[in-house]
Amino acid sequence: MRFYSHWIERAFSLTHTPGIARSWQRVEPNGSLIVLTDAGGFDLPSREGPFLATHLSAHDELLSGPELLPTRLSLAVWLRSRSTCPIPTDPRM
Repeated sequence: MRFYSHWIERAFSLTHTPGIARSWQRVEPNGSLIVLTDAGGFDLPSREGPFLATHLSAHDELLSGPELLPTRLSLAVWLRSRSTCPIPTDPRM
């Protein structure tokens, strides 16, 4: 069950800019970047959300977001069409 409770930590890397922000980031094979923060946009989201999700192209152009996603399930749905990260399909996640 560890995969289901830690899938975000396994698929994303923690990025910290001192004094500015902490976020979960994932670089996709096509070079695009997905950034997850808390609702305020400057810190890590709590494990259950809410999440502020942003998708940027390899050239720093905004592709999608920032979009406020209230739960991990809504984040999983949002990521399915944008990311290659493994997303659990267990409805209890």
